[in-house]
Amino acid sequence: MKPPVLLLHGACSQPAHMRAWEAYFASAGHQCLAPALPGHAPDDTAALARLGMKDYLAAVVAARNAFDRPPIVIGHSLGGLLAQQLATRTACAAIILVASLPPGRLPVTAVALPHFLPLAPLVLLGRPIRPTRIGLEMLTLHDLAVAEREEILPDFVHESGRVYRSLVFGLARVDARAVRCPVLVLHGRSDRLVPLSVGRTLARRYDAELITVPGQGHWLIAGSLLEIAAAPVLDWIDGLG
Repeated sequence: MKPPVLLLHGACSQPAHMRAWEAYFASAGHQCLAPALPGHAPDDTAALARLGMKDYLAAVVAARNAFDRPPIVIGHSLGGLLAQQLATRTACAAIILVASLPPGRLPVTAVALPHFLPLAPLVLLGRPIRPTRIGLEMLTLHDLAVAEREEILPDFVHESGRVYRSLVFGLARVDARAVRCPVLVLHGRSDRLVPLSVGRTLARRYDAELITVPGQGHWLIAGSLLEIAAAPVLDWIDGLG
C-alpha cells in the first residue's frame, strides 16, 4: 500500500493552491490530505491577528495524526518549513521541501525588498498582512502564463504578521539532527522570493537530493508544471520502496 501524502500550503495561501498536486498524487494511488492552516480558509484576519507559528505547527501535527501511519509530507514555501518542524516531532515517511523557507532568518532578495518594505510596520506590530497583486505577479507568479496567473490570484489570502515577525527575526528553528526521515528538496532556478541558494543549503543540511527546475520560480505547485515539478517528486517517492 502506498503511503499517504500530506500537502502543506504556504504563506498567504490556502488548500485551493494545492489542488493540482493533490489530484496528481491521488491519481497515483496515494491517499491525500491538504489541510488549511488556521485562519487561511476562509481568510480570517481576526484569527490571524493572534496566531503564531506554534498554532500553525499544532494544526499540522493534528492533520498528520489523521493518518494511521507515517505520511509523505510535501510542503510548499512556509509549508516546507512546517514540514521540517513536523518531522522533528512525529514520524514521517519522508518530507519534500518545495521552494521551502529555511529555518532561521527569512531571506529577502533584492528584487523582493521593495515589495516587503511597505509591509514591515504591520509585521513588526504583528498585524495581518496581504501581498499586493503586483508583488505576487513579480515575485511569485512571474514565470506563469497570464491566464494561469488570473486563476491563481483570487485564492491568495492574508497572513499572520506574528508568523512573519518570527521569520524575520529567525525564531522558527529546526534541529536538523531530529529529522530522521528521507528528505527531497525541489527548487526553481529562477525563484525570486526564496533564492536557489536556500534550496542548496537545505539539501546540504539534510544530506538530501536537490532537484532544480530550470526557468521556473517560486510557484512550482502550478498545474501547468506538474510534469516538470510534481512528476520528479513522484518518481522519487516511488524509489523509496
